[in-house]
Amino acid sequence: MRERIEKFLGSMYRHNKVPNAIVFYGKEGVGKKTIAFELAKALLCLKNTFPACESCASCLHMNNFKHMMETSPEDLEVFVEGQSGKEVFAYFQGDHPDFVYVLPEKTEIKIDQIRAVKEFAYLRPGLSKRKVVLIGKAHTMNPYSQNALLKVLEEPPLDTYFLLTCDSLDKLLPTVKSRSFLIEVPPFTDEEISQITGVKDPQLLRLADGSVSMLKEIMQKKNLLQMAQDFLKKDPLEVYKVASQAEDLSVQDQEFLLKILEAMAEDANAQDAIALARENLGRGIRLDLFLTYLSFTF
Repeated sequence: MRERIEKFLGSMYRHNKVPNAIVFYGKEGVGKKTIAFELAKALLCLKNTFPACESCASCLHMNNFKHMMETSPEDLEVFVEGQSGKEVFAYFQGDHPDFVYVLPEKTEIKIDQIRAVKEFAYLRPGLSKRKVVLIGKAHTMNPYSQNALLKVLEEPPLDTYFLLTCDSLDKLLPTVKSRSFLIEVPPFTDEEISQITGVKDPQLLRLADGSVSMLKEIMQKKNLLQMAQDFLKKDPLEVYKVASQAEDLSVQDQEFLLKILEAMAEDANAQDAIALARENLGRGIRLDLFLTYLSFTF
């Protein structure tokens, strides 16, 4: 499937038909960011090739940006003056003057970030013939941010491309989707994930559910996997123990514990309840009480 996506993008590139706004959507950890970044690199490539040439000044800047995002992303942070007059995080930018990468500031992409992106979009390219804005986790844009972005998408600068990656397409406004070209990125197969990660354990591959990032996080947090397994025994003492421990976890670990439980649960209603709880973790939900309720209800 990824080969088909790459061929499709290559055909659009060669025929100069790449849309000014593309949304790559699919579940977390299926390679959306990689596909979008490689397209961005090709759009900026000084030799105008797809895939990118990897040797021109633009490609070298992009590869260095990717390396720095993996090792020292704080060195790439760009701050601007927000509406309140205070300095706020806008996006990441390296040595390439024509590329910016937007990610949520804490839990959401805010309107000040999109305003900064709009200013960037109307600048003239400094190195390449085009400019690219890559917006990761676009589903975290609040409605104000999406409406601000929409104004640019309605009349985009011809030399500027917006590439969005999105885990939940239904969280994007219909107007944003209608102004964008939508490309679905499917989950990896178990065989593909095994080849990428080297993991052969069938249970871990099943829990990964087509997501490389899910599998890697499970491998790093096996204590949470054990907690989920203990909880699903439905022994009252185990449930009480897990519920008590869960309340003391960080919000990030609480969310991941619920992700694992959602993947392991066999009852569709239980999966829906867990998904709802995961969405509301930051809104005061007591995880210990929810887990107790879950154990007696399903």
